[in-house]
Amino acid sequence: MTARLLMSEEPVTVGWVLRRLAAASITAVLVGYGVKDYIASESLRLGVIGGCGYCAPEITDYLIKYVKARGQKEVNNVKIKPRGKKTKK
Repeated sequence: MTARLLMSEEPVTVGWVLRRLAAASITAVLVGYGVKDYIASESLRLGVIGGCGYCAPEITDYLIKYVKARGQKEVNNVKIKPRGKKTKK
């Protein structure tokens, strides 16, 4: 994960990198706790944890874009009524 971010050719900010590392780390810890009792093989458990941690930043970015787009749609739907004038029905 860190190597992928360091080798990226697109310009990134420190906050962007920290957000992605935090999302991957938190997801990996929670998945690790969740699969501890269900997967007996250590290598398979580490593979599942790594895969979930690897895809977590992309899912987080998608959810942030979705929420922003949904919020902007709701803001655009609100129409401002002029003060003192009644609307015609």
